[in-house]
Amino acid sequence: MKIGLACRHFLSTKGGLEKYTMSIGTELVRQGHEVHVFAHSGERVPGIRLHHVPLFPLSSPGKNLSFAYMAAKRISEFQMDVVQSMERLWYQDIFRASDGINPVQMEQRYPHPIIRGFKAITPRRQALTYLEKRIFCRNGARFVMTNSQLVKDQIRHHYGVSGDNIRVIYNSVDQRRFNISAKEQLRKDIRNRYGIVEQDKLIFFAGNGFRLKGLPVVLEALVGLNNPQIRLMVAGSDPTDPYRRWSERNGLGSAAIFLGYQKDLVPFYGASDLFVLPTQYDPFANVCLEAMACGTPVITTQMNGVSEIIKNGYDGYVLLSRNPQELAARILDFLDHSDKTAFMKRTAEKAATFTMDDHMRQLMDLYKLVCEAKRK
Repeated sequence: MKIGLACRHFLSTKGGLEKYTMSIGTELVRQGHEVHVFAHSGERVPGIRLHHVPLFPLSSPGKNLSFAYMAAKRISEFQMDVVQSMERLWYQDIFRASDGINPVQMEQRYPHPIIRGFKAITPRRQALTYLEKRIFCRNGARFVMTNSQLVKDQIRHHYGVSGDNIRVIYNSVDQRRFNISAKEQLRKDIRNRYGIVEQDKLIFFAGNGFRLKGLPVVLEALVGLNNPQIRLMVAGSDPTDPYRRWSERNGLGSAAIFLGYQKDLVPFYGASDLFVLPTQYDPFANVCLEAMACGTPVITTQMNGVSEIIKNGYDGYVLLSRNPQELAARILDFLDHSDKTAFMKRTAEKAATFTMDDHMRQLMDLYKLVCEAKRK
C-alpha cells in the first residue's frame, strides 16, 4: 500500500504522538509498504519519504488551522491508498484521536462552567472546535481511531458519531525495552543511589502536568499513611519547589524524592513496588503500560483509558475517585498482599499481550476497510 501519515513534528525527541508515528512508519516500511510522512519538521528515517508542510507560526490557532489545511493540500498532490493523521486535518481517511477531544479537555481543565465558557471562546479553543466538527460531523474522516473505549464513548456522546465508524486499537509496548528484567537488573542500583533500603516500599509517579496527573493526591495519600518506610519518587519536567515545600510542611520530608525530567524511566519502573497515576484525564497513559511491562503494578483512575485493561485487585487497581483516602487504601491493599511476586508477574503478563505485531494487525485491518470504502 501507499500510505500517508501526518503529524506536525516527526521527531523522536518529542512526545508520545510523534514517537507513535515514527514507530508505525518504521513498521510499515518493514512490512513492505510505501510510506510518506507529512510534517512541519522531521527526522530522516530510512525508507520513509518526508514531505515538508508549512504552517503559520505566530499563534496556536494559526498553527492548528494552517497545518490542517496545508497538510491536506500537500497530501492531495499524491495518490495515497490510505491517509492516517495524528493531527486534526481538513480531511483524512483515519483520524487517530490519541489526546482525547476538545470538549472533554475543557471539562477536565476548567471544571467551573463560567471559566469554561470564557475559555471556550478563545481563538485556540474555537479553532479546535471547528476542526473537530469538520472531522466528526462533516465527513472529515472515513474512520476515527482511538486508543481506548473511554475516548470512543466521549466522541459518540459529544459528536454523535456512529460506533461503527470508530475503532479502538490499544497502544502497544516495546517489550525489548520494557520488561520484567528491569527489576532483576536495575532495582538495586537505583535504590542504592537514592538511599532506599530493601525493606522500604517505593512508589513511583511520572508525568508532566503534575496537578492534572494527580501528584497532590499522591502526596496527601502518603501523609495519611504516615509510614516512614513508604517512599515516593516523582519524575517530570514541572517545577517541583511548590511540591517540595508542601511535603516539608506536611511531614513527608525526605520520603518524597523529586527527580526532575528523566529521559529513561526503565530503571525507576524496575526499582519501584508500585506505579501510581491518579490522573484527572488520560486517553491512554503509556507510562502505565510501560510500568506494567516491567512488572510494576499500577494504580490509576477510571478516567485513564489504561484502566480498561486492568483487572481490579488482580493485576492492578482502578480508583473510583481521586480521593487521597481511596488511593492510600489501595496502596495498603497491595503492600499487604499475600503474594506480591505473583501479582507482579500477572501485571507483566497482561502488558505482554499488547504487542506491536497485534497493533499493526488491527491497523492493517482498518486500512483494508478504508480501501474497500474507497472502491465503493
